[in-house]
Amino acid sequence: MKLNKYCFKLLETSLMTLVSGVAIANELPASVSDRYISLGVEHTQSNNISKSANNAQSGHEQRADLGVGYFNQTATNFTALDYTVYYATYSDNELDDKSDISGSVNLTQEIFSKNLLLNLRHFRRSYLLDQTGVDVPDNSGSRDVFTVNPVWIIPYSRRAGFEASYTYVATRFSDDKEQNTNRNGLGLTWYKALNAKTRFELSSQVSKVEFDSSGFNYTQMNVDASLDGKLLAGTYYAQLGYSRLTQDEGSEEGGIFKLSYTYQFNKHNLSVTAQRELSDSSLGLGDDVSDNAEQEYDESQVLWIDRVELQDKFTISERLSNSNTLYYQQETEIINDTKKSRWGAFTTFNLQNTEKLSSFISLGYSESEVSSALDKEVINLTLGGRYLFRPHLSFSLRANYEDQSITNDVSSYDELRYTARVDFKY
Repeated sequence: MKLNKYCFKLLETSLMTLVSGVAIANELPASVSDRYISLGVEHTQSNNISKSANNAQSGHEQRADLGVGYFNQTATNFTALDYTVYYATYSDNELDDKSDISGSVNLTQEIFSKNLLLNLRHFRRSYLLDQTGVDVPDNSGSRDVFTVNPVWIIPYSRRAGFEASYTYVATRFSDDKEQNTNRNGLGLTWYKALNAKTRFELSSQVSKVEFDSSGFNYTQMNVDASLDGKLLAGTYYAQLGYSRLTQDEGSEEGGIFKLSYTYQFNKHNLSVTAQRELSDSSLGLGDDVSDNAEQEYDESQVLWIDRVELQDKFTISERLSNSNTLYYQQETEIINDTKKSRWGAFTTFNLQNTEKLSSFISLGYSESEVSSALDKEVINLTLGGRYLFRPHLSFSLRANYEDQSITNDVSSYDELRYTARVDFKY
């Protein structure tokens, strides 16, 4: 029962639907396991293969990828793994071939005793090196975030106790060594189960953060109180605290919070999250979300980060479903009080036409403030369909239209892509 509670507090929102309230009452089966391996090849035809603003040229992209996934939950282990490695080549000689790996793994394992846990986490995602540019191979990099977090649980009653923890976080950028960091932190938490549905925690943590290349470093202390549990037909998490960051140039301090609620009613699954954190340009919020590394900074920066996000999944009928995401994030640099904001809205409709045929349509819009003089807007519309030939073999077609607008118009473009793909998954 305690195992899932400590599957990285950084994942409390993203995993809430899967393991909500497991610290209080484990409603999942005693053992759940699933795994897969996939191989895919695709051909894409584009009317603007290099995403040019004033010299659109038709061309194609060919890609092959290999994926692996594994999920396991037992009384002593929780593992969720999903990685894909790919290679892509382009007809335009000015575009370099590209290969990379992306994905994530989250692991929690009991060691010798149910009161000694080891948490391991990694995710790797791509990002744009120059936010004013376009998404082509020579303007793309990858960021890795590794976390090691052993936790020692010291109960003194059935409902209360202490947790002592050590956290190491390494952040690595493939094309920006100035932002590489190492973080070492010690934490102490007092917890108490107030009742069968509610748990209270009082925590403190001190961390030392060092940037590898720039020599910039700081010490951060967080103190917070949190409450999580079940309310009505959902689960909630509420955290309020104080953070103080000390560096050579001085200090920064203020209140922090995180509020989240996941609610299931009728055919809806609704999740709302709001948070404020004191962090830096290397780690950000430390979350594995698609827009996490959108902003760029010329040097190491300490940041206040405010984010609000809403997710909704709606089962319209047995064959038709809809998912929606809306987010807003603002980052404030401590040195000069410069604010950068971004927001986005996305919706997708999925239709199971027949037992073997499915289709979807998705629409997305995002807007980000790259600098005080530059704003970027991106519109993305995709229509697609998939046919299942055999239980492990499928063929899909999709059409995608993308329009990017930059204030200075240098990197503004629009592109129409048609993609055919074959997937084998076992």
